[in-house]
Amino acid sequence: MSEVLPKDNARPQRSASSHRILAPDIARGLALLGIALANVATAWLTPTIVYSSARLGGIMHDSIWERSYALFAAMFVHVRGLPMFSTLLGYGVGMIVLSLWRREYPITKARAVVMRRYAFLALLGLIHMVFLFWGDIMFFYGVAGVLFALIITLKDEFLWMLAGLLAVLSIFFTLGSTVILPFLVDIPEVSLSSGAVDFSTKSYGEYVLLGLIILVAQFAAIPSELMMLMPVMIVGFIAARHRVLSRVDEFKKPLWIAVAVFLAIALLIGLPWGLAEIGVLPNSYANTFYYLNQAFGPFSGPGIVAVVALAVQPLQRRLDQASATGQGYKIAWPVRMVAALGARSMSGYVAQSIIFLVLTQKFTLGVGIGGGILVSAAIAGGVWLFTLLGAFALELAHKRGPFEAAHRYLAYGKEGLQDPYVSPQRALN
Repeated sequence: MSEVLPKDNARPQRSASSHRILAPDIARGLALLGIALANVATAWLTPTIVYSSARLGGIMHDSIWERSYALFAAMFVHVRGLPMFSTLLGYGVGMIVLSLWRREYPITKARAVVMRRYAFLALLGLIHMVFLFWGDIMFFYGVAGVLFALIITLKDEFLWMLAGLLAVLSIFFTLGSTVILPFLVDIPEVSLSSGAVDFSTKSYGEYVLLGLIILVAQFAAIPSELMMLMPVMIVGFIAARHRVLSRVDEFKKPLWIAVAVFLAIALLIGLPWGLAEIGVLPNSYANTFYYLNQAFGPFSGPGIVAVVALAVQPLQRRLDQASATGQGYKIAWPVRMVAALGARSMSGYVAQSIIFLVLTQKFTLGVGIGGGILVSAAIAGGVWLFTLLGAFALELAHKRGPFEAAHRYLAYGKEGLQDPYVSPQRALN
């Protein structure tokens, strides 16, 4: 299993620190805000009347505040939080593999552990998709995690080539079918900038039926989702092999390169898309830049994670120094809250669905329907804040998130993982 190790070939040791590495948790906590802002505009409160910038939530009053937020959303929200979370999923798989290697699991047993963990995540995703949120991503993450179990021993060079191949295929199929093909074939154009698909339902029964229909479609969508998100997951997995988020000072150059890629996507694609949506550029450009954002937006994920890692590193150094000298260091409570949510990201994600379902649907409270882009964003921010407070309460009580605890029990059993691993033959002796 040496192929999964960092280049120094050093077996990962238990950390002497009493704290977790902050960057992954803070990144997950912030990613959940991005996911809430994106989902509220594209799934929970989609405009049902023709509005400007409908894909971003719908500008109703043409105010400077609506236009400014639409521009911000095009640059930093849509196809940003999901790629960020996908990168972190790959990093998480890598850290699990390193943990299994440290515990002396043989490769076959390590693969079985990873498969079991992510198979149960896929199952939880299916339940979530049908009964809570048809736009669920956990099912796909579970499928991707199971596939990762098959490639955990491949060398970095081969993984980079695989990620590059999938990325090229994703760009080719996305742009080929949405930007290039309409120039070659006379296909009637549907302007999504003036309206959005309405997935609203009149009863919970209809809502579950919609979830079941999309569940069937989800299986057909797996190949395209793998092409779109697997590249950044692989990048996260490779980063975990080298413990990049624990060794930020040693990997500043590749981290800054990732930041540059993210900023290039935001400025060269997100900015003109937003300007076209709000009418500063011709609105006819909006579709083209929307699809460019769909094609290239996923590659922003590693860069956003890198931004968080670089920003958090000074605080991480102070924490490490305090831990090394046996001193305490008090983290500011806003940082602690975001990290607490990130450490309970599955529970935070499912809680978002529960709250959005209760608040926004026609057959529930109907809050925010027809409110436009700012109302939708305010609701999303409020939902995220509520989950933030809930996660922090669990942190203060020293409790895992309920879905993390359930997932851990299903994946590892009541006794958890062996440390170190003892084969059945050794146990008998």
